[in-house]
Amino acid sequence: MKCILELAEDENIIREPGGPSEGGDKMTDEKILALLRSDDEKGLTAAMSKYSRLAASVAADMLESKEDIEEVTSDTFYKVWNNRASIDTEKGSLKNYICMTARSCTLNKLRTLRVTEPLPEDERDLGIEVDFTDESAAEHNRKIIAECIRSLPSPDREIFIDRFYYSLSLTEIARRNGITVKRVEYIIHKSKRRLRGALVKGGILL
Repeated sequence: MKCILELAEDENIIREPGGPSEGGDKMTDEKILALLRSDDEKGLTAAMSKYSRLAASVAADMLESKEDIEEVTSDTFYKVWNNRASIDTEKGSLKNYICMTARSCTLNKLRTLRVTEPLPEDERDLGIEVDFTDESAAEHNRKIIAECIRSLPSPDREIFIDRFYYSLSLTEIARRNGITVKRVEYIIHKSKRRLRGALVKGGILL
């Protein structure tokens, strides 16, 4: 099974609904993409002006050093420029692409800091088969997952995201929250049970 949080829209999970994510430049994404695909560096400048705050906020959710956050933000737009010809907006918006790229760069940085660990298969498993084969069912289920995770109280929501979205180790999560590893395990178990209940009640299962 895929990582639980990879089943939902990235920006819908890590950003609060209606929260600020864009800069002052209001150039449309279509115009930005057109400039990028024509190898015009003005497209990169516009993308950075519009979405650098979003990329930095993704990094800042997990990184504690200002220098690391700036490095990840820079790496994000370096990848956007290098991959400009292959950005497919039919699979998601430019905003979501940048969000996902920032997450990938943040994960890479966290790995260099040695605070992540592979998630055991049984920890990924919700014990149910959620339908992601049909496009409409997948969209419906992603919304339920995102809404359920957003509704978790603090710090449960942050702990759940730290574990399943950023693959932080239980020890690192406990350190950041000033609680025991056992407490982290309990919160994760409780949150998974709540998510499973939401999907059983309103999701589309196989």
